[in-house]
Amino acid sequence: MAESGDAALFKWTDEHTRVLIQWRVANEALFTGKRNAAIKGFEVFITEQRLEGKMSALQIKKKWENLKQKYKDLKCPQTGVSTEDGGVTAASWKWYSAMDEAIGGRPSITPPTLIASSGPDVAVTSPSSVRLERERVGRKRKDFEELIREMEEREAERERDAIEREERRWREMEEKEERKERERREHEKRLEQEAREREERRDREVRERERETKEREERFLQLLEIIAKK
Repeated sequence: MAESGDAALFKWTDEHTRVLIQWRVANEALFTGKRNAAIKGFEVFITEQRLEGKMSALQIKKKWENLKQKYKDLKCPQTGVSTEDGGVTAASWKWYSAMDEAIGGRPSITPPTLIASSGPDVAVTSPSSVRLERERVGRKRKDFEELIREMEEREAERERDAIEREERRWREMEEKEERKERERREHEKRLEQEAREREERRDREVRERERETKEREERFLQLLEIIAKK
């Protein structure tokens, strides 16, 4: 899938990353593992966040895969890797706790710590912040479920409209065919009536001519009798 110019130039911010992780946790049901399920899921993310034209689903998928890989690398670092050179560790990476909750399916209280020769104390996520995050994720999930329900209702309404249009089209076709058949029968009936009337008229004309011929013959015979008597 080719990215648009705006999507290719889009710069991720910490806020975008935070929203993506939280949204991905709340919408796990969209990512079934089926073909193109992830792309379709992230298309929903684009729609919800009103990022059409700014991000592509493929770009977001790559971002998520990179976050997962980074989390896995930090969760299970290679043996003997030193942190004295100032490299990123589970303790210092800002997204470790959020990704641990997202991938591990549980809130992370403290990330696993790699002991460095010098470094800051590991920050501990408080239970209250975890509860607030869960509540926020729960609200997000509810909003998403409502969005899905609205989409399903709109789709059902479109299907009903399509069915009604199809039924109306068939009714109009049937009415048209019935009207044509009725007109055809009426036309045939008129033709039959006209044929009967012509036949009756011919019969009357024939009978009239026969009567006139008979009357002429009778008058002629009467005239012959008169002449014969003279």
